[in-house]
Amino acid sequence: MGVTGLYVFGIFGNLLALFILHRTRSSSNQKHGFMLRCLATNDCIALTGMLVQMFVSVGWPSTRNNLWSCRIRVLWRFFGLGSGCVAIVMAVERWLALTKPFFYQKHISLRLLKRMMVILWLGVLCLVCAPYFGFGLYWDETTSTCMRYRNAKKPLDVLYAYIYFGHGTFLCFAIVYTNLAVMKALCMKDSPHNKHNVLMRRISRGSSLTCNAATKEERAFGWLMFLLCVAFVTCWVPQMISIPLSRFMEDEARIRPFYIAADMLLAMHFALDPYLYVLQHWTLVKSICLRPQNKKNANGGSTSVSRSSSMRTTYEVFSQHPL
Repeated sequence: MGVTGLYVFGIFGNLLALFILHRTRSSSNQKHGFMLRCLATNDCIALTGMLVQMFVSVGWPSTRNNLWSCRIRVLWRFFGLGSGCVAIVMAVERWLALTKPFFYQKHISLRLLKRMMVILWLGVLCLVCAPYFGFGLYWDETTSTCMRYRNAKKPLDVLYAYIYFGHGTFLCFAIVYTNLAVMKALCMKDSPHNKHNVLMRRISRGSSLTCNAATKEERAFGWLMFLLCVAFVTCWVPQMISIPLSRFMEDEARIRPFYIAADMLLAMHFALDPYLYVLQHWTLVKSICLRPQNKKNANGGSTSVSRSSSMRTTYEVFSQHPL
C-alpha cells in the first residue's frame, strides 16, 4: 500500500508539473522549460510503468519471473539513469549561466541542449540494453528467474556491474559538484561575480534591483540547490553502494533490507523530482493553474500573471516569489 501511494503521489506530481510546463511553453527561458519537461516526462513514464508492472505481477503471479517481464524491468534502469542525465545537464547549464555568462550566451543554445540530451540518452540506452546481448546479468536460465546485475558471478557480468556502478557514481559526483558550485556562487554576497550578475539582470530585465535584494534572492535559490544535493545523494548513493556491497557480502539475506530501502529511495527520487524542481512554491503553482484575470498595477497599467514571467529559471521564480 505504501509503495502504491508513493507511485501515485509521484505520478500526480509529474502530471501536474507537465501541466504547468505546458501552460508556460511561451516562456522566454525555453531551455529551462525544455529540461524540466524532459525530467517530468522521464519520471512520469518510469513511475507509471513500474506501477503497472507491480499490479500485473500481483494479479498474475506467473508473470513475475517471465522472460519478457524481466526484460521490461531492465528498461526501467534507463529512466533511472536518464533522470540523472537530465539533472546533470540542468546543473551544468545553471553553473555556466552563473559563472560564465558571456560564454553561456554565445555557445549554449536550446538546440545544443537537445543534442546533448539525445547523446546522453542514447549512451544510457546502450548501457541498459547491453544485458540483452550477453553483457550483463538479468535472467538466469537454469532457474528461470529474474536476476539483478549486482548479483553477477561471471567475469563479463561482473564487469558490467562495475561499469554501471561507475556511471551512476560519476552522475552523483557531477550533479553534487555542479549544484554546490551554483550554491557557492549564489551565496557569495559581495563578490564581484554577484555584482556582475545584478548588473546583467538590470540590463536584461530593465529593473532596478539593489545588490542586497539580489543577494537575498540568490541565497534562497542557493538553499534550494543544497536541498537538491541532499535529496539526490540520499536517494541515489544507497543504490550505488548496493553494487559493491553485493560483491563482498555472501549472505544476501543479511543485507536484503538495505536493498529494499535502496530501491524505495530510488522510487522516491522519481516521486520527489517534480515537487523539488517545479512545485516547490505553491503561490507559483496556484497562479499558473488558476490563470487570474489581468490586474491593475501601481501605475494604472494592466498586467497579468504571464507565462513568460512564471516559467523562467528557478532563480527568477524566487526573485518574483521570495521565500
